[in-house]
Amino acid sequence: MKPTSLLTLIIVLFAVTGCASQAADNEGYSRLYEQGLRERQGVAPVSEAAVRRFVALYSPIDADYIETHLDQVYAPDLYFNDTLATIYDRAALKEHMLKTAKRLDYMSLDVQQQWRDGQDVFLRWIMETHFTIMGSQRQSRTIGISQLRFDDQGRVIFHQDFWDSSQGLDQHLPILGTVTRWLREHP
Repeated sequence: MKPTSLLTLIIVLFAVTGCASQAADNEGYSRLYEQGLRERQGVAPVSEAAVRRFVALYSPIDADYIETHLDQVYAPDLYFNDTLATIYDRAALKEHMLKTAKRLDYMSLDVQQQWRDGQDVFLRWIMETHFTIMGSQRQSRTIGISQLRFDDQGRVIFHQDFWDSSQGLDQHLPILGTVTRWLREHP
């Protein structure tokens, strides 16, 4: 079978199975976000020190730094969604972040802009990642926004990232990356 025929077959199978299946909750992502907003009311104003601690955790991401500083940045009970995972407690978040740090060669956020609206802090950033897939070194730069809420101790209780993982990471994955790039080029 020719490579183009194989790719076409894979795309058709993904499309058919994706269209034929239905998520258990079609509004899951937005419903969880809205529920997180309702359940985790933050304080205002938020100190600059609290925001700096948050940024330092991701700039650059480092397993040792996560291990020693995450408890000062995030509250034990939280809502966290980075578009890849939804997490509700600090122990699970630490595990997720440590796995992420170990999988990546390098990742850092460069905050371009910060604004506040009552209890909400928004950070517009550029994320740079370096990672290895099947022995091949890859680099990615992507843009995003984090919406944060903090408790009265300056710890994050609500963290929602808004970014397109297909632009940042998915496009580099075998098979999925090819499909993602093709779909982006053929709207």
